[in-house]
Amino acid sequence: MADNRTMAQMLQDPTEGYEDAIVVPPINANNFELKQTLINLVQSNQFTGRQDSHNHLCFFNKVTSTFRHPEVPNTTVKLLIFPFSLEGEARIWLDKEPPRSILTWEDLVS
Repeated sequence: MADNRTMAQMLQDPTEGYEDAIVVPPINANNFELKQTLINLVQSNQFTGRQDSHNHLCFFNKVTSTFRHPEVPNTTVKLLIFPFSLEGEARIWLDKEPPRSILTWEDLVS
């Protein structure tokens, strides 16, 4: 059965239970900005679930280590950017993880 509601009606739906799995810690730094070039680099080697996950994480760690902000831990940057590194089956896997279940980088990679 087709959903014939308007976009405005669909946007009224409750969003409870639709939170992301990854919880990015609050960033209280002044002038913090992720550069588009960093996101582009991460997206240039997206993991689909069919490649070697170790190689993907090594590449991801190298790319994210190039970004430094004195008030933002590198692990926070990794949590913020990691979803951009996934596509296909890998993205579906992340989307199926329980809401707010990944609180640290260790939670994600273990």
